[in-house]
Amino acid sequence: MDYRERGEGPPLLLLPGGSGHPGSLDGLATHLAGHHRVVTMSSRLVSSRPGTDQHPKVYAEDALGLIDALFDEPPVVVAFSAGAITTLELLTHEPDRVRLAVVHEPPVLSLLPDAGRHRDALEAVRTAARAGDLDEAGRLMTEAMTTPEPGTTFPEPRHYGDWLDGYAETRPEPPTPELVELFARLRELQPLFLEHVLIPFTTNDIDLTALGAARTRLVPVAGIDSRGQLPYRAAAALATGLGLPLTEVPGGHLGPTERPTQFAGALRALLEQR
Repeated sequence: MDYRERGEGPPLLLLPGGSGHPGSLDGLATHLAGHHRVVTMSSRLVSSRPGTDQHPKVYAEDALGLIDALFDEPPVVVAFSAGAITTLELLTHEPDRVRLAVVHEPPVLSLLPDAGRHRDALEAVRTAARAGDLDEAGRLMTEAMTTPEPGTTFPEPRHYGDWLDGYAETRPEPPTPELVELFARLRELQPLFLEHVLIPFTTNDIDLTALGAARTRLVPVAGIDSRGQLPYRAAAALATGLGLPLTEVPGGHLGPTERPTQFAGALRALLEQR
């Protein structure tokens, strides 16, 4: 399995969301490398571009294989979106192989009371992608993931560090030329993600009983700018279902990519408490 590595210190494994390209987390990894040995994993979708449905259990086995190959001790795993769903699967079956799992906005539909409605919305995304209409698929995906749910209540979130001070006046960091180039290349992977990852991952069954047994190793987090949106609601429901606090971090669903400096600061503050 492909990966990128930098830095020295306690082991930290990053699992990207979306298609699973490690380049999307380069900015975050750079900021963390001064305190950790940071490994960013690449998914099968990037390395082999399969044309069949992908599943979190298999991706969790890939992550376990990388952990065994690279680390002499269980790493902290920080994972995003689809990568966070992979990490929940890993923690369910191999909790002792992870020191701590920080899962950022895993969009698990089964955690939500209106799961059927969200499943229909995401099925429409996949249908558009399979018809070759990527613009429509992208529009439907944005609508499904970011339309706030009115009247939703959440557990009182935790915050670590001082990133919240003056946050309302800040803006996402401008993308580097390398990130702009990467996003252009990732468009080639978008059809594969929408057709073969989106539904199998978001509809994956999670075992709350098994996760409850490993709850001391799990930290559900969500972006402050995602409040009311599907991924935030799922992270909040996971926290509530396991009797855990929800921790807010900078940005929205793409916070680690759009605000890598602030996100890294909040994450380091969180890890210092653990």
